[in-house]
Amino acid sequence: MPPTAVQELRALTRTRKQLVRERASHVQRIDKTLQDANLKLGSGLSDIMGQSGRAILAALVAGETDPEQLVSLVSDRVKTPRRVLLEALQGRVTRHHRFLLKLHLDQVATLEAAIAQIDTEVGNSLAPFRAAAERLTTIPASAPWRPR
Repeated sequence: MPPTAVQELRALTRTRKQLVRERASHVQRIDKTLQDANLKLGSGLSDIMGQSGRAILAALVAGETDPEQLVSLVSDRVKTPRRVLLEALQGRVTRHHRFLLKLHLDQVATLEAAIAQIDTEVGNSLAPFRAAAERLTTIPASAPWRPR
């Protein structure tokens, strides 16, 4: 049996891994809901949960459906041409779509908060191991290790 500190660290990292998977599932559900509304946000943005994607999603949940208004929320750093984004945002968002988008966005936010809490706890749990890890980095590596 590993020491208690290692067992706790393993439990935290397993939990974090599961929460990250759940977050990815909700992001996929958001994309599926958008596609059901005939919005192809993923074809215009590489990350629908990035800054521009979240701004558009928040506007959609709030009831905004005008593609011109939605495109105005996109960051200047996005390289996709405005014309492509306008085409991607031509769709029909219903009350049902807005409800599902809000539901999944709330779940993503909750999961992200939980992941951040776990990251903090993992950082705190690693404190006893930091000195040993720093000592390991001072060992000169004259030749790379190769298994026999």
